[in-house]
Amino acid sequence: MSNGTEKDTGTSDKIGIVQGSEVLFTEQQAIIQSLKQELEVSKKKVNELQDSMRRLAADFDNYKKWAAKERQTTRQTAAESLIKKLLDIYETLGKAVSAVNNAAGNEFKDGIKMIHKEFSRILKSEGLEPIPSVGIPLDVCRHEVLMRKVNNEVPEDTIIEEIQKGYLLNTFVLRPAKVVVSQKSVQEQENIQNPENQEETKGE
Repeated sequence: MSNGTEKDTGTSDKIGIVQGSEVLFTEQQAIIQSLKQELEVSKKKVNELQDSMRRLAADFDNYKKWAAKERQTTRQTAAESLIKKLLDIYETLGKAVSAVNNAAGNEFKDGIKMIHKEFSRILKSEGLEPIPSVGIPLDVCRHEVLMRKVNNEVPEDTIIEEIQKGYLLNTFVLRPAKVVVSQKSVQEQENIQNPENQEETKGE
């Protein structure tokens, strides 16, 4: 009888151990699953933080570009305003250089020339360049037409005279050149439109 009891007790212990192991395994699996979920949540948060950092970096880069552009615009606007005020003085000085003759004294003439030359250098260093005009085709973005004159020697809309010089400031049109452009005579226009008439005229 005692032996039977001992066998039953041993079996119960084994069953208890197996059941305990199963419980422990189940708990471990639950813990592992929980850790996996926490890891996924952490990965998601990390990705969100990385996205936020990338957006912030992009926004900051855009801000730096905007700020640099604003500074450039401010400098250009300030230079434009100043140079516009100086243009009349500069051109008057240029006329003075042309008008001064030997009777006024060479020293005075040389002094005026030196001032004008230095003035030119300073304005050029700020990006000021004259707009080419006479002899080239009309550019409505850079030239303002004040008058048209008949001239059959050059193509139509060729600039034949400059009334007032124009200037560029760092490729920006500070002041358009005021010009006179060519146009064909009525007879020449008719000849261009009807070449047959021109041949007939030559034949006569």
